[in-house]
Amino acid sequence: MKTKINYKKVSIVILALWTAFMLFMLLAPANMLSQRQSSFFNIPHSDKIIHCGLFCVFTYLLQIVLVFNSSLKTLKLYFVSIVVVLSLGMLTEILQALTFDWCGRRFELKDYFCDVLGGVFALVFFKIREKKVCKRLQNEK
Repeated sequence: MKTKINYKKVSIVILALWTAFMLFMLLAPANMLSQRQSSFFNIPHSDKIIHCGLFCVFTYLLQIVLVFNSSLKTLKLYFVSIVVVLSLGMLTEILQALTFDWCGRRFELKDYFCDVLGGVFALVFFKIREKKVCKRLQNEK
């Protein structure tokens, strides 16, 4: 007998795990992460690329979870994602500023811009693939 995977639950778990990983990466002490430098970290502005990438994946996963678990129209789902990205990006930057003495990180408007940019990239990519993704997700509901 074939076991049916509950994609609703799986998508929520994956989003939760990614969010935890993302928060760790954004709030961990800077010296802890710099000890594990590789050649990637020698790229100019690599921290901005990391911010953008983390929020890009987060937003794409969030959009999938919202499609699975919400009856809202597509435009409202995009609005919800944008609000979450704007809020979470600002929250992480504020937390970095508040914990400067402990983690050696500070508020940077450029990081916040890259967070939002990553979210926008994800939403544009999701929009391009929306019909295919939503059709597959609707079949799983």
